[in-house]
Amino acid sequence: MAKQINAIIICADSRIVYKDFDIVSAKPTIKERSNVPHFLIDIIDPNQDFSAGDFVSEAKKIIDNTNQNIIITGGTWFYIKSLLDEKMLPDCPIDKVLREELSTYDNKELWEKLNKIDPKRASLIHHNNKDKIIRSIEMCKALNMPISEYVREDNNAYSAKWYMPDITREKLYDRINQRVDEMMNLGLYDEWAKISKKYPNSKVAKNTIGYKEFFELEEGIYQSRNEAIEKIKQHTRNFAKRQLTYFRSNQNIKPVQSIEEILEDIE
Repeated sequence: MAKQINAIIICADSRIVYKDFDIVSAKPTIKERSNVPHFLIDIIDPNQDFSAGDFVSEAKKIIDNTNQNIIITGGTWFYIKSLLDEKMLPDCPIDKVLREELSTYDNKELWEKLNKIDPKRASLIHHNNKDKIIRSIEMCKALNMPISEYVREDNNAYSAKWYMPDITREKLYDRINQRVDEMMNLGLYDEWAKISKKYPNSKVAKNTIGYKEFFELEEGIYQSRNEAIEKIKQHTRNFAKRQLTYFRSNQNIKPVQSIEEILEDIE
């Protein structure tokens, strides 16, 4: 489709941005990337942080410096939403010192800390979602106010059309199961072993579906590699279910069954 409409591709995926996360993120092949310019792939090391705000900043640079059409594609819907939203994200840089301090607390203590400074925000986050709680505390401190009370500024939104594959949940789950099997055949376990050795302290690796299950296998949570593989499939299906729920609740997103449908709609 990019070839037909003279477009570049921006990858909106929270794992494709990381170097070495090749099989686990199903990165486009070198051959595919040689046919059409792809952006925001392999731009950061797995021991570094990359936020939705970082994605928006990098994507805007690309968009504002091209005269071609643009396809933004990927599974991290919050990246896309943040870029195309009518309201800007608050400017809250990462505070590594604060994060190091907060990481020493357990989940319950962290949630209580957030609850004291922003009860409304805390009520929306599960106690076990440690990363999100830490980020919320970080943002409250950067803004010097509760996030829930922050009024976001207007964004110079881009004009865009939104599409999603029109697929049944059963068919999607079948494809996910097949995809995980294919990833294993391509060497997913070996890739995880290299990543765990090269980046032993990478939080993003330990929170990536397809890697975290092998970390858990190593910790003895699972009895066999086959059990870990089944968990990868289950966790991916769970993630896809949450994506579908959001997509179907967004009236901007049009379900399509083929690229031809998109081309006709664009015309």
